[in-house]
Amino acid sequence: METKTNERIWYDNPNLLTSILIGLIAVILILSQSFAVKNNLAVTDILGSLLNYNSIYILTLVYFVALKIKIGKKYFDFLNILLILVYFLISVASLFTVFQSFGISSLISCVLNIVLLFYLTYTFTKETKFYKDLKLDQIPFDEVAQEWYFYAISVLAIILFVADLIVVENMQAVILATLNCVYSILFARYIYLYNNHLERKKKKEVKE
Repeated sequence: METKTNERIWYDNPNLLTSILIGLIAVILILSQSFAVKNNLAVTDILGSLLNYNSIYILTLVYFVALKIKIGKKYFDFLNILLILVYFLISVASLFTVFQSFGISSLISCVLNIVLLFYLTYTFTKETKFYKDLKLDQIPFDEVAQEWYFYAISVLAIILFVADLIVVENMQAVILATLNCVYSILFARYIYLYNNHLERKKKKEVKE
Protein backbone atom coordinates (compact mmCIF):
# COMPACT_ATOMS: atom_id res chain seq x y z
CA MET A 1 0.00 0.00 0.00
CA GLU A 2 2.85 2.35 0.90
CA THR A 3 4.59 1.60 -2.41
CA LYS A 4 1.48 2.49 -4.39
CA THR A 5 1.11 5.72 -2.43
CA ASN A 6 4.71 6.71 -3.13
CA GLU A 7 4.30 5.93 -6.83
CA ARG A 8 1.21 8.08 -6.95
CA ILE A 9 2.98 10.93 -5.21
CA TRP A 10 5.77 11.21 -7.81
CA TYR A 11 3.60 10.34 -10.80
CA ASP A 12 0.89 12.87 -9.97
CA ASN A 13 3.14 15.57 -8.53
CA PRO A 14 3.91 18.17 -11.26
CA ASN A 15 6.80 19.70 -9.32
CA LEU A 16 8.49 16.34 -8.72
CA LEU A 17 7.78 15.19 -12.27
CA THR A 18 9.42 18.38 -13.57
CA SER A 19 12.53 17.62 -11.51
CA ILE A 20 12.62 14.07 -12.89
CA LEU A 21 12.32 15.42 -16.45
CA ILE A 22 15.19 17.85 -15.84
CA GLY A 23 17.37 15.00 -14.60
CA LEU A 24 16.34 12.71 -17.46
CA ILE A 25 17.03 15.34 -20.13
CA ALA A 26 20.42 16.10 -18.57
CA VAL A 27 21.29 12.38 -18.67
CA ILE A 28 20.24 12.13 -22.33
CA LEU A 29 22.36 15.12 -23.30
CA ILE A 30 25.40 13.93 -21.37
CA LEU A 31 25.19 10.34 -22.64
CA SER A 32 24.59 11.30 -26.28
CA GLN A 33 27.58 13.62 -26.27
CA SER A 34 29.80 11.17 -24.39
CA PHE A 35 28.86 8.43 -26.89
CA ALA A 36 29.76 10.81 -29.72
CA VAL A 37 33.16 11.49 -28.15
CA LYS A 38 33.69 7.77 -27.48
CA ASN A 39 33.02 6.99 -31.14
CA ASN A 40 35.78 9.47 -32.10
CA LEU A 41 33.49 11.75 -34.03
CA ALA A 42 34.89 15.04 -35.28
CA VAL A 43 34.17 18.21 -33.34
CA THR A 44 31.88 19.45 -36.13
CA ASP A 45 29.89 16.18 -36.00
CA ILE A 46 29.54 16.46 -32.22
CA LEU A 47 28.35 20.07 -32.47
CA GLY A 48 26.00 19.06 -35.27
CA SER A 49 24.53 16.33 -33.08
CA LEU A 50 24.13 18.80 -30.24
CA LEU A 51 22.33 21.35 -32.41
CA ASN A 52 20.21 18.92 -34.46
CA TYR A 53 19.37 15.72 -32.59
CA ASN A 54 19.62 17.27 -29.12
CA SER A 55 18.12 20.67 -29.88
CA ILE A 56 14.69 19.64 -28.59
CA TYR A 57 16.23 18.38 -25.36
CA ILE A 58 18.28 21.53 -24.85
CA LEU A 59 15.23 23.74 -25.31
CA THR A 60 12.96 21.63 -23.11
CA LEU A 61 15.68 21.54 -20.46
CA VAL A 62 15.77 25.35 -20.50
CA TYR A 63 11.96 25.35 -20.31
CA PHE A 64 11.73 23.06 -17.27
CA VAL A 65 14.62 24.74 -15.45
CA ALA A 66 12.92 28.11 -16.04
CA LEU A 67 9.77 26.78 -14.37
CA LYS A 68 11.81 26.23 -11.20
CA ILE A 69 12.70 29.90 -10.87
CA LYS A 70 10.62 33.03 -10.38
CA ILE A 71 11.07 34.49 -13.86
CA GLY A 72 9.91 31.26 -15.48
CA LYS A 73 6.73 31.19 -13.41
CA LYS A 74 6.08 34.84 -14.27
CA TYR A 75 6.36 34.25 -18.02
CA PHE A 76 4.84 30.77 -17.98
CA ASP A 77 2.43 31.39 -20.89
CA PHE A 78 5.21 32.91 -23.00
CA LEU A 79 7.44 29.88 -22.36
CA ASN A 80 4.58 27.58 -23.35
CA ILE A 81 4.16 29.37 -26.67
CA LEU A 82 7.88 29.00 -27.36
CA LEU A 83 7.67 25.31 -26.51
CA ILE A 84 4.74 24.88 -28.90
CA LEU A 85 6.72 26.61 -31.66
CA VAL A 86 9.65 24.28 -31.01
CA TYR A 87 7.43 21.20 -31.33
CA PHE A 88 5.83 22.68 -34.43
CA LEU A 89 9.27 22.91 -36.07
CA ILE A 90 10.13 19.40 -34.88
CA SER A 91 6.87 18.09 -36.36
CA VAL A 92 7.53 19.77 -39.70
CA ALA A 93 11.08 18.39 -39.74
CA SER A 94 9.84 14.87 -38.94
CA LEU A 95 7.25 15.18 -41.73
CA PHE A 96 10.00 16.00 -44.23
CA THR A 97 12.01 13.07 -42.86
CA VAL A 98 9.16 10.72 -43.74
CA PHE A 99 9.21 11.89 -47.37
CA GLN A 100 13.01 11.77 -47.59
CA SER A 101 13.56 8.38 -45.94
CA PHE A 102 10.29 6.54 -45.48
CA GLY A 103 10.38 3.88 -42.81
CA ILE A 104 8.45 2.59 -39.81
CA SER A 105 10.55 4.57 -37.31
CA SER A 106 10.32 7.85 -39.23
CA LEU A 107 6.56 7.43 -39.74
CA ILE A 108 5.83 6.63 -36.09
CA SER A 109 8.13 9.44 -34.95
CA CYS A 110 6.25 11.87 -37.18
CA VAL A 111 2.85 10.77 -35.84
CA LEU A 112 4.14 10.95 -32.25
CA ASN A 113 5.45 14.49 -32.74
CA ILE A 114 2.20 15.65 -34.35
CA VAL A 115 0.04 14.17 -31.57
CA LEU A 116 2.31 15.76 -28.96
CA LEU A 117 2.08 19.08 -30.79
CA PHE A 118 -1.74 19.05 -30.86
CA TYR A 119 -2.02 17.93 -27.23
CA LEU A 120 0.53 20.52 -26.14
CA THR A 121 -1.11 23.32 -28.12
CA TYR A 122 -4.61 22.46 -26.94
CA THR A 123 -3.66 22.18 -23.27
CA PHE A 124 -1.33 25.15 -22.90
CA THR A 125 -3.26 27.71 -24.92
CA LYS A 126 -6.85 27.15 -23.86
CA GLU A 127 -6.53 29.67 -21.02
CA THR A 128 -4.94 32.29 -23.29
CA LYS A 129 -6.14 34.57 -26.07
CA PHE A 130 -4.23 32.43 -28.59
CA TYR A 131 -6.82 29.69 -28.14
CA LYS A 132 -9.52 31.69 -29.92
CA ASP A 133 -7.07 33.47 -32.23
CA LEU A 134 -5.94 30.10 -33.57
CA LYS A 135 -9.61 28.96 -33.67
CA LEU A 136 -8.75 25.98 -31.51
CA ASP A 137 -12.10 26.39 -29.74
CA GLN A 138 -13.72 25.13 -32.95
CA ILE A 139 -11.84 21.83 -32.80
CA PRO A 140 -13.59 19.21 -30.61
CA PHE A 141 -10.54 18.32 -28.48
CA ASP A 142 -12.74 17.74 -25.44
CA GLU A 143 -14.60 14.96 -27.23
CA VAL A 144 -11.64 12.71 -26.38
CA ALA A 145 -10.89 12.02 -22.72
CA GLN A 146 -7.55 13.40 -21.53
CA GLU A 147 -6.43 9.91 -20.50
CA TRP A 148 -6.63 8.79 -24.12
CA TYR A 149 -4.28 11.52 -25.31
CA PHE A 150 -1.77 10.36 -22.71
CA TYR A 151 -2.31 6.68 -23.57
CA ALA A 152 -1.99 7.36 -27.31
CA ILE A 153 1.34 9.17 -26.85
CA SER A 154 2.61 6.45 -24.50
CA VAL A 155 1.69 3.66 -26.93
CA LEU A 156 3.27 5.52 -29.86
CA ALA A 157 6.45 6.09 -27.82
CA ILE A 158 6.65 2.39 -26.96
CA ILE A 159 6.01 1.33 -30.58
CA LEU A 160 8.73 3.74 -31.74
CA PHE A 161 11.06 2.27 -29.11
CA VAL A 162 10.43 -1.27 -30.39
CA ALA A 163 10.89 -0.14 -34.01
CA ASP A 164 14.19 1.52 -33.08
CA LEU A 165 15.38 -1.64 -31.31
CA ILE A 166 14.98 -3.58 -34.55
CA VAL A 167 17.45 -1.38 -36.42
CA VAL A 168 19.93 -0.35 -33.69
CA GLU A 169 23.45 -1.71 -33.99
CA ASN A 170 24.94 -1.15 -30.52
CA MET A 171 24.09 -0.81 -26.84
CA GLN A 172 24.58 2.96 -26.93
CA ALA A 173 21.67 3.33 -29.34
CA VAL A 174 19.54 1.02 -27.18
CA ILE A 175 20.19 3.19 -24.11
CA LEU A 176 19.31 6.41 -25.95
CA ALA A 177 16.18 4.85 -27.48
CA THR A 178 15.06 3.75 -24.01
CA LEU A 179 15.62 7.21 -22.54
CA ASN A 180 13.83 8.85 -25.49
CA CYS A 181 10.82 6.60 -24.89
CA VAL A 182 10.74 7.41 -21.17
CA TYR A 183 11.05 11.13 -21.92
CA SER A 184 8.07 11.12 -24.33
CA ILE A 185 5.86 9.34 -21.79
CA LEU A 186 6.85 11.60 -18.89
CA PHE A 187 6.48 14.71 -21.03
CA ALA A 188 2.97 13.59 -22.02
CA ARG A 189 2.25 13.03 -18.32
CA TYR A 190 3.38 16.57 -17.55
CA ILE A 191 0.90 17.93 -20.10
CA TYR A 192 -1.80 15.68 -18.67
CA LEU A 193 -1.21 16.94 -15.12
CA TYR A 194 -1.36 20.57 -16.24
CA ASN A 195 -4.66 19.90 -17.98
CA ASN A 196 -6.00 18.37 -14.75
CA HIS A 197 -4.87 21.52 -12.94
CA LEU A 198 -6.87 23.66 -15.37
CA GLU A 199 -9.93 21.44 -14.97
CA ARG A 200 -9.78 21.68 -11.16
CA LYS A 201 -9.32 25.44 -11.43
CA LYS A 202 -12.37 25.73 -13.69
CA LYS A 203 -14.54 23.65 -11.36
CA LYS A 204 -13.44 25.73 -8.40
CA GLU A 205 -14.37 28.96 -10.20
CA VAL A 206 -17.82 27.56 -11.08
CA LYS A 207 -18.48 26.65 -7.43
CA GLU A 208 -17.48 30.10 -6.27
